[in-house]
Amino acid sequence: MTTWLKSLFGAKATHPSITIVSGLPRSGTSMMMRMLEAGGLPPITDNLRTADLDNPQGYYEFERVKKLDRGDTAWLATAQNRTVKVISALLQHLPATYEYKVIFIERHMNEILASQRKMLAHRQEDSEDLTDAEMTVLFEKHLREI
Repeated sequence: MTTWLKSLFGAKATHPSITIVSGLPRSGTSMMMRMLEAGGLPPITDNLRTADLDNPQGYYEFERVKKLDRGDTAWLATAQNRTVKVISALLQHLPATYEYKVIFIERHMNEILASQRKMLAHRQEDSEDLTDAEMTVLFEKHLREI
């Protein structure tokens, strides 16, 4: 078992921690959440965003995460010894009150962009007229900031 898996599933930690799964959109965060759940680490999810063609096993999202930047952090008390998906832009709003283990998913940019194009096509949504090159610049800038 790799070191990071041992730290997640090994002996009980002396301090409870919250496992955060994060990354760019379409990077594989839902798949990682599913893997952690299968390994025995319970997720926090509200199942409001249901499985679909683009994520047939579900999105593993928790709506209150989207309010971290507005100070909605009370729910984190119930997240200890569990895992929750937090979009990368909201990582900076996690309070220092808790100990976190962050799994940040990295995926090749061309795969992320292809997956995003496919998802937008399934939903018949416009990609806001941004080219892949422009999206790459925006995503890479965001990654540097994170």
